[in-house]
Amino acid sequence: MKRTFISILTTVCLAVLTVSNISAQTRTTGDEYQTLINRDGNMTHGAYMGLEFGYTQTAGRSALLTGFNLAWVVDHTRELGIVAKGFATNPLPDAYLQNSNYLYTGGYGGLHVAANIFGNRPINISFPVTIGAGAVSYIRSQYTGYTDDYYPESYYAYFVVEPGIDLQFNMTRFFRLSAGVSYRYTSDIYLIYSDITAQPVANPSILRGLNMGIKLKFGKF
Repeated sequence: MKRTFISILTTVCLAVLTVSNISAQTRTTGDEYQTLINRDGNMTHGAYMGLEFGYTQTAGRSALLTGFNLAWVVDHTRELGIVAKGFATNPLPDAYLQNSNYLYTGGYGGLHVAANIFGNRPINISFPVTIGAGAVSYIRSQYTGYTDDYYPESYYAYFVVEPGIDLQFNMTRFFRLSAGVSYRYTSDIYLIYSDITAQPVANPSILRGLNMGIKLKFGKF
């Protein structure tokens, strides 16, 4: 498992570096930063703040995925920054726990790197990668008459690598809209019931899978 995780991490990093170098070589000195609305100006360095809203699955359940990131953009082609994401599923009855409603929730974050192809064009492609760690919990959701109370049954920490591909739209010089997919690969996750039997709650690969979403980015690209 450890060797597989290291192998995937190495492959992803090499792929991003390769795409980034190709993208940088295709950009000429006279290129002008182009947008769908304002088509003027030229910039080689920038930074942005991004918000993400998406859909994913955890243990076969639909989940809302939200995220936030800050990144430095170099020559329209390379990004380096930090990212944080959170997710929560819908609560469902658990027969093992007296049919009480339980849900999966958690988050992860870490290093954000990306390679952009033709980033100065109105429509372009980005290959973002998240490398970091996170934690997931299996908790009971109970309505007390006033608020929802949450009681953790189990939790576990993990490492994560998430490569993706985004289609980006430069709406203005300071606003970029993108839509894309990514694949979240995690180390094995062992959620267990807290009673003496210590039965597994779900498969160790519960967080591995595809994500879909949109991103709103504000800054200089």
